[in-house]
Amino acid sequence: MNERWPHRRLIQFAGGHDWGVQAAAEVIASRTPQRPVWLSNAPLPDAIPMAKAQQLLGGECDLLVMDLWSGLDADALGASVGSLRGGGLLLLLTPRLADWPHWIDPEAARIAVHPHSAAEVGTRFIARLARLLQSSAAVIHIDGSDTETAIDAVVALTVGEWQQRQRPTLDPTRPATPDQAQAVAAIRALVSARARRPLVLTADRGRGKSAALGIAAGEAILQHRARIIVTAPRRSAVEPLFAHAQATLRAASASEAEPLLSFAAPDALLADSSAPDLLMIDEAAGIPAPLLEQLLMRYPRICFATTVHGYEGTGRGFELRFRALLEQRTPGWRALHLKTPIRWRQDDALEQLIDQILLLDAEPAADARIAATDLASARFAIRSPETLANDEALLRQLFGLLVLGHYQTRPNDLRHLLDGPNLEVATLSVGAEANVGSNVGVNVGADIDMSDLVLATALIAREGTLASELLQPIFEGRRRPRGHLLPQTLSAHAGLAEAPELGYARIVRIAVHPAARRRGLGRRLVGELATRARRDGLDLLGASFGASAELLAFWRRCGLAPLHLGTRRNTASGAHAAVVLQALSPAGEALVAHARTRLGDDLPSLLSGPLQAVEPSLVAALLQELPQRETIGGADDQRQIDAFADAHRSFEAALPALERLVRAQLVAHQAGIQGGLEAEQRDLLISSLLQRRAAEVVIRERGLSGRGELLQRLRAAIGALRDCQQDHQRISNTQASAPRA
Repeated sequence: MNERWPHRRLIQFAGGHDWGVQAAAEVIASRTPQRPVWLSNAPLPDAIPMAKAQQLLGGECDLLVMDLWSGLDADALGASVGSLRGGGLLLLLTPRLADWPHWIDPEAARIAVHPHSAAEVGTRFIARLARLLQSSAAVIHIDGSDTETAIDAVVALTVGEWQQRQRPTLDPTRPATPDQAQAVAAIRALVSARARRPLVLTADRGRGKSAALGIAAGEAILQHRARIIVTAPRRSAVEPLFAHAQATLRAASASEAEPLLSFAAPDALLADSSAPDLLMIDEAAGIPAPLLEQLLMRYPRICFATTVHGYEGTGRGFELRFRALLEQRTPGWRALHLKTPIRWRQDDALEQLIDQILLLDAEPAADARIAATDLASARFAIRSPETLANDEALLRQLFGLLVLGHYQTRPNDLRHLLDGPNLEVATLSVGAEANVGSNVGVNVGADIDMSDLVLATALIAREGTLASELLQPIFEGRRRPRGHLLPQTLSAHAGLAEAPELGYARIVRIAVHPAARRRGLGRRLVGELATRARRDGLDLLGASFGASAELLAFWRRCGLAPLHLGTRRNTASGAHAAVVLQALSPAGEALVAHARTRLGDDLPSLLSGPLQAVEPSLVAALLQELPQRETIGGADDQRQIDAFADAHRSFEAALPALERLVRAQLVAHQAGIQGGLEAEQRDLLISSLLQRRAAEVVIRERGLSGRGELLQRLRAAIGALRDCQQDHQRISNTQASAPRA
């Protein structure tokens, strides 16, 4: 069906702003009654600001005008083009191609970091964009010096194409393509299928994924009176889903979907005691993996759906990481992929051009090439932005790795990578010649690019060394100089007022090729970055990220210790932001020591307050960084501990002594999970004694039968921890009494 769609076209009006607006108006007037959608930060009538382009996701239009004179927002470009139907026109208003790369773009102010101005932001992204537009056969170029005859010719061409082709009429209640019909049937079948066999639905933009979910939801309600809950990173993302569900119900003269079809935020679902017949998760790649895992185990019938290549820029990483989890937890899961576009042609040249411009389809090197490579021969390099902007093969590999490794990677990140004034890109790679020579058994034909093979990459920001007059305003929360995340976090939130004076190398992103993971490349790359930052006179190497036990363990292996945990969950990641640091200078060592002291002073209050619901495994990681200061309170404490572990002393009566035992033992160089104390027991003690979670909460989280089982497990865990403490004390006494050589 999609071959019946007319082609989509891009027309670039490269000239003065007023001229471009007038030229676009002439094209628009020729296609009445089609109503244009304007995207502009300028005060144009009915224009949508670039920052609100997300509202076009899931919608449709035939005329889209982007006023790039008002600023180039790569996210807005990616989000809006997906709403343009076959036969539609994208009109770009830009400066002249020769002038554009030398013009100060209004959006550059968002990339500038203190103390840099917008004029100091690079223009490589725009220069690359201009080059791609100029060389693309999908673009009609109209220059400001062209005559009115040229504009008239373009108008005649596009109108003629429009009149020659008839667009198909899509029924919102029926699948438009065979693969969409297959998806609808598979989703609908989940309602009555055997539990724990989730469906993963992936698609590129414009393939009707949300429509398939909505049609299937309507049909499931009609056939089974199924109760369905829908969730997504934001409510607006699923408006098309609800629209198709309501249309399906109305077509059958049925009542409205509510309350059988409802929306719930992802985190709210974990506290929901209801049991729907089906949970639909749209744009699942935008939801943190730990939260998805909890939903997977909480709901027996579930459909995950996500965009693979598109504005969100996250689906490939989701597909790679989540597949392993599904294999482990629910080996009977099923995958479906929607290939055929619904709103434009299969061979749409505009889609291919936007994918190229924004690297929406960027992929790292093939697994087979990595498998045939001698990883030990990888070399460390800092890649200049000029090199990346002019080496498409290298840039695609590198950005493809970042997309795989980080679900929040978006088109604007590509612009930051090329133009950020405080950013550097590092790689571990193997040269093309060496790689070709090692490709035994691998077809090295003309289709294999001859650029370096990127095994791992990192994006690094230089931060800190701020003026002394900024220290107090930052500490008090009155100033937030752009682009200095680590020093501001440590000052304003961790209480380290001196932090902004020091120099930092912050690892913004790091990614290792999936076929080369667990081979030490990540640690090696971090080590190279630390050596370089130390040589450059910086004080600290650090990172900030949504904390998980796995990530904290990785950074610890790299030599970076967790020294701060944010008190609120990040709205994008759903996780608490952790800060990890490695000292590179005496001043850095002093700050790390101060951070450990502050952590020890503040953590008890935070754990029973804003950090009460944080995962115990993260708390255990923080406890390992505390200085060993607390001990149990002598014989009195020991009697209470023994009476609780071995007899029937109540939890409440022994609480102070039990807390002192846990706090003393679960720190660096102490028992931890050694000596018979299991991780599950450790987590139970942290949640019950240090975080002071209510018994009902702990019982529900641990899946226990009631207070009796909770008390039994607490007694066993305290007994195991006490034994660890006594073993440690015996070892210490033996060492102290041993004769000196």
